[in-house]
Amino acid sequence: MDKANKLHISANSITIIGDVQEQLVDFYPVHTNRKKTEFTVSAHKLPEILKLFRNIDTYQALPQKIQDQYLQEIISRDNVADLLASGPRQSPVVTPHLTLMRHQQLGREIAQYRDRYGFFYDTRTGKTPLSLSIIYDDIKANPGNKWLIICPLILIENAWLEDARRFMPDLPICNCWAPTKDKRIKAIQFDANVFITNTESFVSYKEYFEQLNLTGVIVDESSDLKSHSSKISKAIVDFAHKVKRFYLLSGTPAPNGEWEYYMQMRAIDYYSMPQSYTQFKQYFFINTSYNPQYEKLVVKPDKREHLISMIKEHAIYIDKEDVLNTPGRTFVEIEMTLPSELKKHYNKLKNELYLDVQEGLQIAAPSAAAKLNKLNQLTSGFIIDTQAKKENEFYDKDDPEWYLFDTYRFDKLDELLANIGETQVLIWANYRIEFELIQQRLGDRCKVIHGGVSIEDKNNAIKLFKSGRIPYLVANPASADKGLTLTNCYTSIYFSLNWSYELFKQSMERIYGDIKSQPNHCTYYIMLTKGTIDKILYSDVLQGKGKASIAVLNHLKGGLQA
Repeated sequence: MDKANKLHISANSITIIGDVQEQLVDFYPVHTNRKKTEFTVSAHKLPEILKLFRNIDTYQALPQKIQDQYLQEIISRDNVADLLASGPRQSPVVTPHLTLMRHQQLGREIAQYRDRYGFFYDTRTGKTPLSLSIIYDDIKANPGNKWLIICPLILIENAWLEDARRFMPDLPICNCWAPTKDKRIKAIQFDANVFITNTESFVSYKEYFEQLNLTGVIVDESSDLKSHSSKISKAIVDFAHKVKRFYLLSGTPAPNGEWEYYMQMRAIDYYSMPQSYTQFKQYFFINTSYNPQYEKLVVKPDKREHLISMIKEHAIYIDKEDVLNTPGRTFVEIEMTLPSELKKHYNKLKNELYLDVQEGLQIAAPSAAAKLNKLNQLTSGFIIDTQAKKENEFYDKDDPEWYLFDTYRFDKLDELLANIGETQVLIWANYRIEFELIQQRLGDRCKVIHGGVSIEDKNNAIKLFKSGRIPYLVANPASADKGLTLTNCYTSIYFSLNWSYELFKQSMERIYGDIKSQPNHCTYYIMLTKGTIDKILYSDVLQGKGKASIAVLNHLKGGLQA
């Protein structure tokens, strides 16, 4: 014990000043200044730090403020461990309109002991009601407290406001999205307890939210923080430490690999992760890529349990198959054959990196990524002239931007829909051209959702589909994958695929859930063309990433069963 070493203790961190680097060898991570004279660890390490540097192992000998923090940490650890092992203890009734399921009540009670946590609850397990219950409990006890919900734009109306009206109609809640900046600022200044903003515009209005003196923040779909370098990730991590309570929600927090937990964990506990992403990466991962242009990170075998334990300290995963009574689902591969002429185009592009679309015009694939995208387009019978798109935008030209070679895939969709019969179908596609051609065929029987559709039209399309007034909804997974409940439908068709496991996982959950909301067995038709990139995308990329992603999450389970 060396009292010459000074301890600075705050709500979020403990800084030890002195020559103590060797004494902290068993602590990881430790943040330090350049001179190695100040060392900072998470405030959750308070009992261990006091034992090491002051030989104190009881709160009774501490000043009142430190005593309270010490006792709170011990109580929190013991109670969360007991909740994870034994399940919830209290009544799941939140309001006369909302009674939580057991796994939701577990999260609610964990939040009573942990002000900052990750609820990595699988898709369709009811993260929104859980979060509303946490907010409701706080505001009921502290009527002046304010909360902010950050979520994808499409979920403001179709998840959060919808559930708030249903479960907590008296909760003062404000939608901060508006078509103009002045209206958004005015909304943020509204007298409410709960504010909802879209993830995409949070960065632009962060300074106005900082003026609200918020108690807590909930980030829905926290995988939006998976990039360590994005503006959104940096802004939310910075903002997180200006509020007392902070919770992350996601069914797919790290769809591509464990490195995507870095910023999410930093938002929960800034000092729970190494000082820089580079340090984090070097400590936990090996780069197995032979291409210097991109990384392929794999967790070091001897560091895997360490990384998982660090995440598990701040998060829980709930698998819907453990806690819901689901109706079951079937994946049906619809195999097709490339028409002979289209196959020639496909093989030429595959082997020679360019394609003759008409006399005097070639479309090239200058990189491996471009080649894969072009091959993906060709399996749908068309190709996009990316250069023409750029020149049209820059020079205000009107040259053709895409070329259709064959409609075989669209014809197969017509045949498939006819075979399915009179039932609602959710169709997933990826390229704007696909939406245009499908809509031409289905006419007023369908609505489309993609990046070029306004939020008003997206909301209207969802309402029409959910009410049964249209039989078909054609959506881009990047625009309608997360948080939407479309259990009025039990059939999905993947007209085309993309490279994102996260989008695939989220999109297929839109029609799935507990039998109370989805009583029908769900069927997914995956349209695949033999001998093309389709099979690689589906079998190797999407299903492969899925197995890797769920492996880590299974370690975060709380042991709770239905």
